[in-house]
Amino acid sequence: MKIFDRRSFLSTISCSLVTLGADSFVSVERFFARESKIFTADSRSCWLDVCAPFIIEDAERDLRTEIILTSDTFVGARGHEGGSDATEYEIYLYDADGMAIGADGVTRRLTVPAMRTTVIPARELIAEAGRKEKGFWGGMRIRLRPRGGKATHASDLFSSAFNCWRSASSFDNVHANPDPPQWQNTESYFYSMPFPSLAEYECVFSLFNPYDARSSGEIAINDPFGKKVATRRYELKPRASLVFDLNANQLTNSFQPLVADKTQSRQNRHHGLLAITNEQGAAKSFGYLMIKQPSRGRFSVEHPIHQGVFKPRPAAVPFDAQNQFKAKNVLYTPLLFHQKKIGGQKNGPEGRLTLESRFYLGAGLPLEEAQWFYPFAVNGAGEAIWSSLNDVKLPTCLPSQTERGVIKLAAGQSCALDFKQLSLAPDFAGGLCVAVAPDTTHTLLKVEVRIPEWNAFAFTHFRPGLRSARSYQKPEQRGGLTTDYIVSGASLVKSKSAAPRDELIAVLNIDDQGLEARPVVELFGSRGLIARLPLGVVPPFACRHYLLSELFAGEANHESLTLRLVDERATLLMSAVHLDYMRRDLALDHGSDRFSTFLDYSCQ
Repeated sequence: MKIFDRRSFLSTISCSLVTLGADSFVSVERFFARESKIFTADSRSCWLDVCAPFIIEDAERDLRTEIILTSDTFVGARGHEGGSDATEYEIYLYDADGMAIGADGVTRRLTVPAMRTTVIPARELIAEAGRKEKGFWGGMRIRLRPRGGKATHASDLFSSAFNCWRSASSFDNVHANPDPPQWQNTESYFYSMPFPSLAEYECVFSLFNPYDARSSGEIAINDPFGKKVATRRYELKPRASLVFDLNANQLTNSFQPLVADKTQSRQNRHHGLLAITNEQGAAKSFGYLMIKQPSRGRFSVEHPIHQGVFKPRPAAVPFDAQNQFKAKNVLYTPLLFHQKKIGGQKNGPEGRLTLESRFYLGAGLPLEEAQWFYPFAVNGAGEAIWSSLNDVKLPTCLPSQTERGVIKLAAGQSCALDFKQLSLAPDFAGGLCVAVAPDTTHTLLKVEVRIPEWNAFAFTHFRPGLRSARSYQKPEQRGGLTTDYIVSGASLVKSKSAAPRDELIAVLNIDDQGLEARPVVELFGSRGLIARLPLGVVPPFACRHYLLSELFAGEANHESLTLRLVDERATLLMSAVHLDYMRRDLALDHGSDRFSTFLDYSCQ
């Protein structure tokens, strides 16, 4: 297979990540229709909100929910060490009917010192309120604000709180969804995500209305070509939840479809795009998609993204006179694997595992009538090892959705990209970069990682582009770090002979200055910093992977960790594959920059 130097390779993309400028870049703020206000030093400390749909406690099936609080707001690169920074939390838990759990409507108040990973079992919150946990499900709203230091509000709403679900055979974690005051309105929103094949998976969507006003609208399923194959109108009273079964096109206020195996015939068997549109004047809602194997306990959870409702502009052809793709942005994931073996013999015969990746791209409601995706892969040396332009198998896999070697989707369309069907060489671990035109959001690009030996799978989504990363680096509260990245839900349980809980840490150097990175990953537990582990050199544009058990010397028993990646010079991103050898399952965390929302809101 031909290998391209990524720098020279990217120079062939007109308006590549190296040359993206303000005039050619369509603001993602417009795409989200968010009200963006720049932080000022005079702002007062204030509360911001996040929403966590799909809180479930099913004692009969041993399905539990935990809330993970990272308290990752602090000032300066090492501000967590001084003891002056903390985060106050207010937790509001509601059952599916919208009834508040706890006295005076507040389920729990607490203050967490900076970077002291705190785990709260939902069953504790339910028991404290005198409720029976059996059969409980609903939604949660979490308010948070910093205390001490100089930060006036939470530094990153995407890494402040996480849902973690555990059963005897499976587990997963997903961050709570941001809901700052600037977004709390009754405008109409288009809330969408691609989903995998319903012939392979059972998919159930839990929708939560966190507001005092009603939420109503339409839930739609589109096939890969954008045709609506099912629609259902929904009504949600304040703080209530409901469930939509994608396989059966059914709405219910029962949690049973979330956990039970289906016995009815499946009406839908394709992959496609899920879209929820709330009516103008009605509150929007938040949801998670549970993706489950039929007749098995394996599950994974992913979420959609809100965007404003608008009429797309006429389609533009993103190629110049030399037939080069004119990118508006480049989106990333460091989780591309094809027949990649990892691990050793620490865990017996199953110590060696195979990783495989699939990807699901959705157009959602694009800024223009056509959304273009140009994917290419990079390896651990920073070389472009694969490109859709040079893979003759791609048009065969997507015959009606490719043009000039680039994927083209209209509004509501989606596609699946399976590297077992493409020309990527085996034993590959690297990153997938997707140049896009017009600009779009990273959450419409989903990642599935599978381990065939375990018949296990997990889902997450891509990371934002370099322009976003540059804006994250501006606040002085960051302490001058170029990279400051958070992953939660991690674990490391390790003895001399085995590592039953482990992490595969994935790092991608996206810096456009060709800088060699020398990052350090920091491990934080309930008592703060545990270790600082240097990762060595990460070459320009390279994607590298590290087993935490091989980085960490000696034995360990850390069930709940927050990982922080820092680098003073180069811009990197980090994701993680959580590995549980006891459950024979995996989960994914895409990671988040610690200042990815800091400039988006003020305390006004």
